[in-house]
Amino acid sequence: MSRAERGGRGGLVIAATLALVLVATRVSAAEGRAVWIHAGMFSADENKARVEIAELLTAYQATGLNTLYCFDSLTAQHRKGWDFLAVLIDEAHRRGMTVHPVICPGRDLRLEGEIKDHPEWLIRGMKGEIYPNLNLASPGARAWVLREIAGALEHGVDGIHLDYIRFPISQNFSYDAETVAAFRKEFGQSPLEGAHDSGSMIWCEWIKWNAAQVTTLVSSVRQFLANSGKTVVLSAAVFPDRGIAPVEIGQDWARWAEDGLVDVLCPMLYTSDVRLFRAYVREAVRVGKRHARIYAGIACVSSHNKNTPDGVVQEVAIAREEGADGVAFFSGYSLGPEFRAALASAVFGKGPQRR
Repeated sequence: MSRAERGGRGGLVIAATLALVLVATRVSAAEGRAVWIHAGMFSADENKARVEIAELLTAYQATGLNTLYCFDSLTAQHRKGWDFLAVLIDEAHRRGMTVHPVICPGRDLRLEGEIKDHPEWLIRGMKGEIYPNLNLASPGARAWVLREIAGALEHGVDGIHLDYIRFPISQNFSYDAETVAAFRKEFGQSPLEGAHDSGSMIWCEWIKWNAAQVTTLVSSVRQFLANSGKTVVLSAAVFPDRGIAPVEIGQDWARWAEDGLVDVLCPMLYTSDVRLFRAYVREAVRVGKRHARIYAGIACVSSHNKNTPDGVVQEVAIAREEGADGVAFFSGYSLGPEFRAALASAVFGKGPQRR
């Protein structure tokens, strides 16, 4: 082989390598375009639901969406009597979309089945009253969450999405005997002793201790997924303010990012005030960007705001300007034809990017 031939072949190899690098870069940098949906959006009848799922996902594909975060997708949750998640995955994958069942550790529960048999897993108030929420400081409760995730993994899902990964609002921690004893073992006294405000250092430690328990659960989920041998994305929907969330609900999502516990964070920035939206997106990107992808949560309609198609388009543009890796829309119930048409024409004109 002549020097010219060797040089020519070397040039082709270099060009091919560069092309592969460019393709890999484009894939890894694909913009997340997620929507939160719910199994309740579809009929209980399997045949009707299959048609509804196919029609909606075709509309989402035309809009340019690529990621589905689905609530109540497991059989024990939706009670449709057929494998809803399997159908959803099949239809989504046909359209280049990924499916991430939503697991909600801190959400209100039905007090039945295994939960009814284990009241010690539930939150108890200061007066002993029982709340229909898992105490995320309870090892038994955390183990139950992992069993839910194991059921989802059996379907070959693309990811697990954590929502309600927190205590109920207003520092509604648990004061059951086991939890109080665990805290006393570390700090020498019960959180029930002394003042229940930030003027008490023990109360401050109690707040931080509960946030650490939620972080322990997130860490356990990450380890569980790693041990499964499956390639699964772990994402989480979180409250807007990284400083207030650990104090109010035990959700220290900045630490989750810093410790590499999650792949994607979706701060729920549900507002129609674009100035406020920009400020919170900027802060979320600043906190999490080096450690996790940030998908800005945008609400069409929520308990906090009622947006317009133009407003949602503007917030997508702001999220991009501030360096977010994607967006997530709340929710499938309100992301109707007008919103989808505005997104398709104004910001997602080239169709879905695979995530």
